[in-house]
Amino acid sequence: MTARPGPAAKTLRPRSPMLSIVWFTVIFASVAASYTGLVFDFWAAGFFLILVGSSYLAFAGYALASARAVPVNTPCSTTARFNTVVGAVALLGIIAIFYDRTSLRGIDYIDMGIAAARAELNRVGERGGAISIFGNLFSVAIYLPLINLIFDWEKWGRERLFVLAIVIFGMAGLTYLTAGRTVILIAVAISAAAMLGRGALGMPRLPSFLTTGRLVASIAGISVVFGMIFALRANAFGAASAGDYLSQLCIHLSQPAIEIMSQCSTTPIVSGSPSFDDFANYSTAVLLYAFHVAWVGDVIITDQNPGITTTFSAIQDMFLSRFGGYQISATDYDGYFIPAAPGLVYDFGYLTMILSFITLGLLFGVFQRSMQSGRLFLGRVAFCYIGAAMMLAVLISPANLPFYFLSIAAIGIIAIPTKMRMSVTPSYPHRVAKLPQKRA
Repeated sequence: MTARPGPAAKTLRPRSPMLSIVWFTVIFASVAASYTGLVFDFWAAGFFLILVGSSYLAFAGYALASARAVPVNTPCSTTARFNTVVGAVALLGIIAIFYDRTSLRGIDYIDMGIAAARAELNRVGERGGAISIFGNLFSVAIYLPLINLIFDWEKWGRERLFVLAIVIFGMAGLTYLTAGRTVILIAVAISAAAMLGRGALGMPRLPSFLTTGRLVASIAGISVVFGMIFALRANAFGAASAGDYLSQLCIHLSQPAIEIMSQCSTTPIVSGSPSFDDFANYSTAVLLYAFHVAWVGDVIITDQNPGITTTFSAIQDMFLSRFGGYQISATDYDGYFIPAAPGLVYDFGYLTMILSFITLGLLFGVFQRSMQSGRLFLGRVAFCYIGAAMMLAVLISPANLPFYFLSIAAIGIIAIPTKMRMSVTPSYPHRVAKLPQKRA
């Protein structure tokens, strides 16, 4: 599958994606620990040390795998038409989910609102038939055109705008149906990994449509969407005000750390201006939701595990709950984001955590080399998913994000019958006049 050559661009030196992930982890852990320390006087030193340590373990595995450089001489590329087809399949999956939930299960998204509809879905359980399975599996294939859009933007013509529209519509549809934040969270992590992948190939990390200003605006827009979801939930659950909802959220999130719960009454902001108070309190809710991992991660590594795993609970529930009504045992940490490294320590001990992160870094380096050699699925895509996993690990084990796991399965199914022709034309074709074509 041959892509249209893009415009000539300046060749850059390949940049280390793993070093960027280490810096991201260090900065996030520092900010989260500082926030909880300054606001709640809870200095999560254990959380900080284990997150930073796990990132350096991953760096060690990456360094081992990428010790010998691979020349970037055959980068793969895809066509807008292929990504349009994959995006259309994903949109069909989203339509199937909507049909299953509204027509077959009777959940009225229009009258109930998306937050109340999600609560009703959680009450009745996610055990639909073939339509539901198809929808849940293939809707998340939308992440594949998202990855390719970032890598191949400069190589496509005007049809790239159509692919962009499909991706935006697909993400919006999934977010509407789930009324949650994980769809966007996964998309942000995968997009960031794709930008790191561009840098590893010697391309500018930001695609040409995404300037620094637009990137900052996008991050701000995503934060606003998260705040709006909190506002919808507050309305659905009958909270008297944004401050009241924030106080309830704080109490819920602080249950693993009782010393924080006693301070939740002072968290809401009351200034006398309803508009400002709503903005401030829902913004604080976003911060609490992001940074509650600091105290959860700090507490869980010192707790005694009763023999129940938390790292894979979502996958266990997704599959085993469909057979014989199996229910996994609850823990004191259900309903919270548990960073991957503290969760692995709680479940299996420090040795397993160490080996797991070294393996992640090793795979990241292996798939980077594969990507630099011109592979798509076991190169570019696998690289992005491992990179996203390490970034998501600061918040939660990726195995506890069903859509993350399902999207890997969906893309794997797409990869099996796909005999893609990939262009081996360099990203900057003015340097080489003609190269042979390569099949994936």
